[in-house]
Amino acid sequence: MSKQVIQLNNEFTKGKNKEKFAPAPKRKHLGFILVIAILLFSLASMSLIRSYQNLQTQVGLEQKAIKQHEALTKEVATKSEEIKKLQDPNFLQKFARSQGYSKSDEKIFETQNPLIGASGVTP
Repeated sequence: MSKQVIQLNNEFTKGKNKEKFAPAPKRKHLGFILVIAILLFSLASMSLIRSYQNLQTQVGLEQKAIKQHEALTKEVATKSEEIKKLQDPNFLQKFARSQGYSKSDEKIFETQNPLIGASGVTP
């Protein structure tokens, strides 16, 4: 005995067949939207990485400038002290003697400061 299944062609069975074999909703553009989203996120992250690298170079330049500023400040302080010392006639006499510009039998006379002219202005 073989059993044969006969399919009825009425409204109820047609509706069930449609539900059974209903195609999945079409998502044609989902992949395209996903690719665009990945592209946008990668561009944003690349921009973030570049700005971070730029920030690091700026921090390095700032530290270098701070060190250079400190060195120049020390140099300016040293030079200003030397200028003050050179304006003192007693220091000039001692400096000249220490450099060997006078002999033991020579007499050194105190005169005006040679670094400043008669008008008081540096030449």
